[in-house]
Amino acid sequence: MPVRDVAVIGAGVTGAAVLHVLARYTGIESIDILEKYPAVAQVNSKSTANSQTLHFGDIETNYSAAKAAKVKRASARVARYLDRCGRSDIHQRYSKMVLGVGAAEVRALELRAQSLKELFPALRLIRREEVGRLEPEVLRGRPAAEEVAALATSDGYAVDFGLLSESFVQDARACGKDIREHFGTAVRKIVKRDNFIITADRVEIEAKTVVFAAGGFSLVFARSLGYGFEYAILPVAGNFFVSPRVLNGKVYTVQDDRLPFAAVHGDPDNNDASVTRFGPTAQVLPLIEREDWSSFWGFLKSTDWDPAMIATLAGLAADPVMRGFALKNLVYGLPWAGRRLFAREVRKIIPALEPGVLKPSPGLGGIRPQLLDKRTRSLCMGEAEIVGDRIIFDITPSPGASVCLENAEDDAKRVAAWLGKPFDAAAFARDYP
Repeated sequence: MPVRDVAVIGAGVTGAAVLHVLARYTGIESIDILEKYPAVAQVNSKSTANSQTLHFGDIETNYSAAKAAKVKRASARVARYLDRCGRSDIHQRYSKMVLGVGAAEVRALELRAQSLKELFPALRLIRREEVGRLEPEVLRGRPAAEEVAALATSDGYAVDFGLLSESFVQDARACGKDIREHFGTAVRKIVKRDNFIITADRVEIEAKTVVFAAGGFSLVFARSLGYGFEYAILPVAGNFFVSPRVLNGKVYTVQDDRLPFAAVHGDPDNNDASVTRFGPTAQVLPLIEREDWSSFWGFLKSTDWDPAMIATLAGLAADPVMRGFALKNLVYGLPWAGRRLFAREVRKIIPALEPGVLKPSPGLGGIRPQLLDKRTRSLCMGEAEIVGDRIIFDITPSPGASVCLENAEDDAKRVAAWLGKPFDAAAFARDYP
């Protein structure tokens, strides 16, 4: 069995980006990519499983200025790839805004506009009249005395991250490297000897280095090799409602910076221009993948019900913000009352919206493998990875897809250094300044 340089496990947008960067910017010659589904991006990266948003940090009010700067740099790389890859079907451009309702939120947006004006020069603080010109339904039926403002920009991207994943893989193929693709091939076991022995459906691979980009399953396999026992997964399913199209672009609401979950927002849908998506709601499910009930066993393997885990969950339940968020979202899942109660949230954006126009969309939404850190007894905010001996485990909650190229750069540099191969930093900086 020939020894391969790298095995990448998972062909969602994270794994596909790693393959693209390894193939184009390193001296590594032999790369295998393994994906248990028959095509790329069949889980959280497919267009129906996420809000199709490229996050820059400008309208995400739970980002500090420092985090916004970091996310902007990373997401700008994805935007640059989209603008030069030659495929017009992967993304669309929309206006976007974060809406402030009431004096407290308007003041918060005024302060945020000042703190971000150098970082995002195209981001403008707009008042009621201009909000209404951009998004008429945001003002229709709203009380005249209600204070309204928004941070707005025309620089919004709605991205089909599944098609982006396909493009990354296609680009890697064009680099002339020895790339072997194994689709419809689930990894069953990995053991470490001198190299890593990966046992999968119909194939066994020996690789010098490994990158796991398999969402929550990355932690399952990390544990099988002795890593990651300080973490557990809280699987949070995101759900969406749809209405007839009522927005021209993306409209977010002010977020609570104590929560790692997005506040309710409205988005266009790349797959159906006649509707607007509203969401997400959040529901804890004991699954790692939304449409794979067998992933329940993976969830069990990713979580120890030990005193540290119980204390972590108890601490979250005792937090009034977290408890209120969980209870509210639990109610949203009820068949009759849920839609009506969720409509109250949506009316912050569309005051005249009637509950009857909102339709639950069972085909929309994925599962975020939200990490719990049992050492700090807290939710991990943002992306996470575990780095071991010549192996990387990427576990990527929001904004994972938006920062996929920066994460891929970090992974590729590590892997190239482990193998004693060059990383072409100049070429990468030229393509992704």
